[in-house]
Amino acid sequence: MKRILVATIAATFASFAGIAAAAPSNAVGPAPTVDVMTQNQYLGADIAPLIAAIGEGPEAFNAAVIKALMQIAANQTPARVRMLSEQILARRPHLVGLQEVWEFACFPDSQAKVNHCDNPMVKGAFSNHLALTESALAGNYVLKGVVQNFTATVPFSFDGVNLAYLSVKDRDVIFARSDVTATPFKQYPCSKPSQDGCNFEIDLPLGALGSVKRGFVMVDAEIAGAPYRFVNTHLEVEGGGPIPGEVQAAQAIQLTQTVLGTTPADRRLIVVGDMNSSPNDAPSSLPTPYQIFYAAGLADAWLLRPGDVAGLTCCQLEDLSNRVSVLVRRIDLILTREVPPRVKDARVIGEVAADRLAPPGRGLWPSDHASVAAGLQY
Repeated sequence: MKRILVATIAATFASFAGIAAAAPSNAVGPAPTVDVMTQNQYLGADIAPLIAAIGEGPEAFNAAVIKALMQIAANQTPARVRMLSEQILARRPHLVGLQEVWEFACFPDSQAKVNHCDNPMVKGAFSNHLALTESALAGNYVLKGVVQNFTATVPFSFDGVNLAYLSVKDRDVIFARSDVTATPFKQYPCSKPSQDGCNFEIDLPLGALGSVKRGFVMVDAEIAGAPYRFVNTHLEVEGGGPIPGEVQAAQAIQLTQTVLGTTPADRRLIVVGDMNSSPNDAPSSLPTPYQIFYAAGLADAWLLRPGDVAGLTCCQLEDLSNRVSVLVRRIDLILTREVPPRVKDARVIGEVAADRLAPPGRGLWPSDHASVAAGLQY
C-alpha cells in the first residue's frame, strides 16, 4: 500500500502549486465576521490498545474491549457532553464542527443467561453522544450535516460463556446556530458516500472488523447575506505502531482536492477539524497533512491572530483525570482558502482547570482535546 500511496501523493502534491495559485484570495465582497468552532468530543478511551489486540487472539481482544468499555463508563460521557455543549452555547459560533460523536449500544445474545450489558462496570458506556448533544444544545443549534465513519458490532463476554454484542458508530457532524441558514452539500466526487458526507478512499484496515473509516462533511451557509462553505473532518492519527503515516497523508490529499475543486469562487471556504497533524510534526517519507494544506494554499487561522500563543489542543490523559493540563500539540485547526484580513478572539477553549467537571479541582476534563474557535473578519 505504501508504494502506491507514495506515487499517488507525489503526483498530486506537485499539482497543488497550480491549485493554490488559481484559488481566489478574496473573490467576494466585504462580509461581517463569521465565528466558527471545532471540537473533538472524545469517545472516552484510547482505541490504540484495541487495534493492537486484534492480532493477539480472541481472549486478548475480548479483554481489550472490556477494558475500553470500563474506561468509557468511568469517563462520564453525559456530563462531559453537557460541558462541551455549554462551551458552544457560551461562545455562540455561527457554525461548529464536532468530531468523535459516537454511539455505543449493547445487545445480549438471544441464548445468553446473563445480560452483560447490565454489568455495572460497563453499563455507563452505552449512550448516543449525538442525541446527548442535541438535548444539551436545546434547540439553540440545529444539526445540518453528518458523515458516518467507523461502525462495527463486536461480541464480548465477562464469563466466556454468555455473549453480548457491542454496536459502535462514529460520526463527524456540523451544527449551525438556529438563526443561520445552512444546507448540506450534495455533489461529492466521492466513491464512498456516507449520509451527508463522504468517507475517505484510504483508511486503516482492521482485519475482520473492516477498517477505521473516517471522512468529511460540508454545508453551505449564508451569514448576514454572505455565502460560505464550511467543512468538518477527522483525519487518521499520525504514523506510529500499527498505523502507517501514509493513511492520513492520503486522506489530506483527498480532502484538499475535494474542497478546493468543488467550492466556487463566490463562496468563502472554511475547513475545521481534528487533523491529527501539528505544524511541528516531523515529516516521514511523505508530507504531513499540515504541509499538504499549506502547499494547497489553505491558511491556518491561528497564525493570523494577534499575539504569540501556542494554541495547544491535544491531549489530556485517557482517563481525563490529570490535574494539570498536559496539552502538547496543536492539531485541531481552522483553515481558510480566502485569507481574512483580521482574525478576532481566536482562542483555545476547555484547557484550564476551571473547565473541568465538578467537583472543582477534582473533576474530569470534558475531552482529551481542547476546542478551538475564531472570528474570521473578511
